[in-house]
Amino acid sequence: MNKRLSFGSHPFLLLELIVASSGPDLIFTYSRYEVAPPGLQEMAPRSDVLRVSASELTLNWVSERFAELGPTEELAWHSLVEYRGSNFHIPMIDFVNQPTHCELQRIGNELKAEMKLNNQFFFYDTGRSFHGYSPTLIPEHAWSKYFGRLLVFNKRDHLPVIDSRWVGHALLRGFAALRWSHNTSRYQAIPGLVSSSGFSNSSLVEPGVARNKGELFNLTR
Repeated sequence: MNKRLSFGSHPFLLLELIVASSGPDLIFTYSRYEVAPPGLQEMAPRSDVLRVSASELTLNWVSERFAELGPTEELAWHSLVEYRGSNFHIPMIDFVNQPTHCELQRIGNELKAEMKLNNQFFFYDTGRSFHGYSPTLIPEHAWSKYFGRLLVFNKRDHLPVIDSRWVGHALLRGFAALRWSHNTSRYQAIPGLVSSSGFSNSSLVEPGVARNKGELFNLTR
C-alpha cells in the first residue's frame, strides 16, 4: 500500500531540513511494529529501537525500509535524535481527529512561543487524524514540559484535541513515535502534508536547500 514518497508530502522532508541545517552527526531513531486489533496495540510486538545516521538517510533509504515491512507491520518514526552524545527530540503531535485549520494554527503558534521554537509546525493527514511535527529539535530536559503543554490543549467539557494515551506511552518509553508507512488495512493513508502554522506549503517542495546554520534548531539550549 505504501505509495511512492514525495518530498512535498511526506514527513521525511522535515528530516531533510534538519540534516541540511545540522550536518551528518545526527542519529535518528525508528522502529517496526505489528498492527494489532483496536485496544490491543500497546501489547503488540515492536522491534528494538533502530538507528540511522543522517549521512545514510535518503528517500531511497526510507523506501527500502518500507519494502522490508512484513504484511502486518508498519514503520514508526521516533522523536529521539542523538547528537554528539546528547539526546534531543523532534516535537511531535498526535491529534485525536482532524482539527480545523484555525485550530492547527493556534496550537502551532502557542507551542512555538511557549517552547521558544525557531520554526512552526507542519501538519499531516493520516486518514483518520492529523500528525504534527516541528523541525526545531528540543533538548531532553525540555521534553516533558513539551508534553505537559500538549495536554493543556485538552479542555474540560470539550472533546479532546490531543491523544492523551499517545502522550502517556511516549513518556513511559522515553520517546514519541508516529506512523510513517501505510502497509496494512488498519490505516487509511500514508501521512501527507495538509498545512503548516507558519510556512507556506510551497516551502516544503524544495529538497536539498540548506537554511542558515541554527535556523532550524538551537542544539545548545
